[in-house]
Amino acid sequence: MSTAAKNPPALTQAEWDVIIELLKRERSDLPAEIHHTRTTEMRDQLHQRLELVDRLLARLSGLAE
Repeated sequence: MSTAAKNPPALTQAEWDVIIELLKRERSDLPAEIHHTRTTEMRDQLHQRLELVDRLLARLSGLAE
């Protein structure tokens, strides 16, 4: 595990807000990408990414104002 992962940087509320906004945008874009993807392998990767984004948003939900 990298040092950055062991000691995550302290972020301001504005910085967390941007991260949450970007995750929400990614969350809203992924279903269309999944729908338009032709290969099963890529579709599976996008589904995994969607699940990851959902988990991150759930973990960060207490930080949103």
